[in-house]
Formats: sequence, C-alpha cells, structure tokens
Amino acid sequence: MNRNATPYSQLKIFHHKELLEKLENAQRCNPLYIRIKPTNVCNHNCYYCHYKNPYLTLDEYNPKDMIPYEKMMEIISDMKKMGVKAVTFSGGGEPLVYPYIEEAMEQILAAGIDLSVITNGSMLKGKKAELLANAKWVRISIDSINAANYAKIRGIGEDALPELLKNIEAFAEIKKDSCELGINFVIGKENYMEIEQVAETMKSSGANHVKFAPLFSNDTEGYHKDIKNDVIAKLDELGKRLNDDQFKIIDLYTSDFDNYEVFKRTYSRCPIKEFVCIIAANSKVYYCHDKAYLSDGCVCDLNGQSFYNGWNSDEVTKKFKKFDAMKVCGQHCVYDSRNVLINSYLDMDLNHVNFV
Repeated sequence: MNRNATPYSQLKIFHHKELLEKLENAQRCNPLYIRIKPTNVCNHNCYYCHYKNPYLTLDEYNPKDMIPYEKMMEIISDMKKMGVKAVTFSGGGEPLVYPYIEEAMEQILAAGIDLSVITNGSMLKGKKAELLANAKWVRISIDSINAANYAKIRGIGEDALPELLKNIEAFAEIKKDSCELGINFVIGKENYMEIEQVAETMKSSGANHVKFAPLFSNDTEGYHKDIKNDVIAKLDELGKRLNDDQFKIIDLYTSDFDNYEVFKRTYSRCPIKEFVCIIAANSKVYYCHDKAYLSDGCVCDLNGQSFYNGWNSDEVTKKFKKFDAMKVCGQHCVYDSRNVLINSYLDMDLNHVNFV
C-alpha cells in the first residue's frame, strides 16, 4: 500500500475506463460501488445524528428497519452477478449491530468484492474484527478522547471509551497491511480542544489516519465562527508534525465548509448515480447518501423483486433518463465535486485533447 496516497482521492473513477466509456456513450452501467445500510438500529445515541436532525424530513426512515437475512443474501448474490467491485456497510444505525453482519461479510469476501465499514467501533472484536481484518478499510467514528465527554456526546456510559480504545489497538494488531484503519473525528465546540490529543493517541494506537470534519448545523459558519481559525491552524501544524509513511492527518474540516454551502447543482447530468447507489435498511435502493430515506430519492423497491431485476428494469432506465440534478438536487451533495470533475471530462472538446 502506498501510504503517501490519500484514500479520499477524487480521481478513483479514472481507473475504471470501461465505466467512463459507457458514460461517454450514454449507456446504463451496473453499480461499481454500493453503500449498504443493513439496519437503522443503533447502540449509541449521538446528539448530532443525521437521522435525528429536525431540519430533515426523511419520510421513508424507520429506526427499527433492517434488511431481512434472505434479502441480504439475495442482494449479495446479485452484486456478484452484476460485477459490483466494492461495498461499504454503514448507518442508518450501527452496521455491526445487524444480526447477520458476519454472514454478510463472509459472503462479500468470498465473492471477491472489496469490503469496508463505517462503525462506532464498540463491536469491533471477535469474529467481526477477524473478518474486517481482510477489509480494504475500516473507519471508526470518535468524537472525544475524554471518557466523560465521549459519553455525553454519544449518549452512553463512561466505560465505553476505554473499551473502544482497546478494540482499536487490538484491531490494529490483527488487520492486514492492505486494510486502512481510519478514524473520523467530527469537530464541534464540545471537542475542538481535543484535536491534538486524539491525533497523537490514534497514531500511537496503530491507526493509519484521522479524518477531521466539521459538525454541520443549520448555520454551520455561525456555529464554527469562534473556533474555525484556531482549528485550521492546529490541523495544519499536526499534519506537518505527525504525517509519515504510516500515518496521516486528513483535513476535510477546511474544505468541507466550501463544499457544504453548495446546495445547487451547476449541471443536469449526475454521472455518479450511474455506478454508485445506496441500499437501505428498508430494502429500497436510493440514488445516493444524501437522498437516502427520501421518497423522491428512491430508485427502486427491493421488497418483492431482486436487486438485479430492479436495477435493470425499464422503470429505472426511464428514471435515470429523466433525472435532472439542477431540478431535483437542492441539498448538500457529497459527490458534487466528483460530478463536476467527471462532467468536465465527458464534455471535453475532443478536437483539442492532444494539446496537453
């Protein structure tokens, strides 16, 4: 693994030339990458949770939903048949709470599909950890390195953080070198003073990177006004001091402010939706993470049909042809910058491509 490279590169799609060719020819693609939300059940109660945000109206979200065992096995079988390359288990809820997660991960690995997970890390032990040692990446969400503060933010007991740190250290010992162990730290007023401590602790615990991002609210700029400059300066200093071949500080705090304020698309064509999708705990497929659990973001319903048949149906083909990002995407988009990049590639004047 090249530790000088970032796992968050915007250029990954350019390694999939067959997909780019289909996009150039306006042909349908099977998904390359799928994020599966196997359950909406969670064993933490974070106050900032996206799914509890009162400003969002997630009309298809039910906190008790989970994908039935038979449907999950059918989805994995279809993914293998469709040539899916990578899967991330995420929330919804806490994916490792899903009662069939071990069987699901075993089947995905056996199918030769790249595996990853976004988790709170509380259940990253035993067989789950052994299976995930073979994943491409594991990202653990941590909001504080102080037991009392961690418990307050997450709505759990103060004994949770020491157990989590044990899980991280133990997993770092057993994971394969090809597995990137990342930490996600959401910066807010309650924890910004812990940035240095969490970075140093995670490096010594065996993590490969810590990704810092801002806590978003209905007034993100106003919320961070008093801490933003100090945070940016500290992240810059930490990167210079701690980055090496085995560990990196990934600063998305600085760049995410610009991206988060982009609520309108400057393009009609959304290339990402052609080869990335979400399969949620209600067994429905959504265009993307930002449209998950919204009725107008539903691509197809897998209750009563297979993923393969739903994705390749005439109904979905018609939906994709009618999709206009400028008209239907008025929310934050995690893929906006990648869509801009891919659209720029697709719209190139081929008469001048040799003048590099």
